Amino acid sequence: MRHAERGNSLIEFAVSLALLAVMFAGIFEIGYSFYTYAALQNAVRAGARYAALQPAADPAEVAKAVRNMVVYGDPAPPDRAKPLVSGLSTVHVELIDVPGARTVALRDFQIDALFMKFRLDGRPTVTFPVTSGSATGSSR
Repeated sequence: MRHAERGNSLIEFAVSLALLAVMFAGIFEIGYSFYTYAALQNAVRAGARYAALQPAADPAEVAKAVRNMVVYGDPAPPDRAKPLVSGLSTVHVELIDVPGARTVALRDFQIDALFMKFRLDGRPTVTFPVTSGSATGSSR
């Protein structure tokens, strides 16, 4: 009788361990996805703020600098700079310039988590009103 109880305990432990492993993997996946999305939100916000402070002298140069700001955190990154978020590149950043405001959004990007991929199309999106100042203006 004692031997059979030991076998039952082993089976219960194996089932419990499998359930706990799945639960921890799911918690990690959700946590990583939220962390990555928050990093993307901050990067897009910084890019939109940078875009709003730029004069409208050369739209192509402003767009390039904004894309670099979102991806690398720097409008003129060094040659071997790494993106702030794995898999993010300048082709994923969209700058929409309308009179009085500039909007920065991500297009066709997906967060590659442990087991799933979360597609972000148009999210996050941030809009700032264009100011007459320059990039060297004071921040509030």
